[in-house]
Amino acid sequence: MCSIIGAYKHEDVKQLVELNQFRGNFSHSITTITDSLDVIQQEKGFGPFNYDLLTSDENYHICHVQAPTGGLVKDINRIHPVREGSDMLWHNGLLTSRGVKLLQTKLNTEETFDTLLLFKAIKQFGFDILSEIEGLFSCVLILNHKLYMFRTKHGKLHIDDQLNISSERFKGAKCINFDTIYEVDFENSSIIPVNSFKTKRFNIIVDGEY
Repeated sequence: MCSIIGAYKHEDVKQLVELNQFRGNFSHSITTITDSLDVIQQEKGFGPFNYDLLTSDENYHICHVQAPTGGLVKDINRIHPVREGSDMLWHNGLLTSRGVKLLQTKLNTEETFDTLLLFKAIKQFGFDILSEIEGLFSCVLILNHKLYMFRTKHGKLHIDDQLNISSERFKGAKCINFDTIYEVDFENSSIIPVNSFKTKRFNIIVDGEY
């Protein structure tokens, strides 16, 4: 399992990482951005979260801690976010085998890394593609110099009025609405619904993947 965490203050990051720790600590990443979405620093590594890599409380930290559902393979390229230029995707969850095959066909690729497939599909086909994908996921995405977040019906992603985010619920936070694409407005410390999709129904028991 994975967890997505976002916060300005080091202490908030630490508390949220500890809250999500049960989800695994095989690998982690810290991406530090300004309010204008300029990336100041990005670090990826294996093992427990390294708090020494956090920068100033004035910058926003997006963190990812995981025990991959695809197996504990030490591949630095599988540590989130996946990235192409200034665009990045952090992903918690997984796609069903049919979801993976759908994207492989649409993208004409043999790639099996579901996070990368999801990222490339959104970039190529837009947010509408999410309605076609079988899976359970929540995501934070930087695309075209804008920061978005969204989740499927059974995904988890919580946020408070200081833009602290966490896969697990924390005091003062609420879960974002499912099937809604939100853009983060740093200036007003808020999120704005800008698009929508519809979670594709599938039989979790039959798939046996969760």
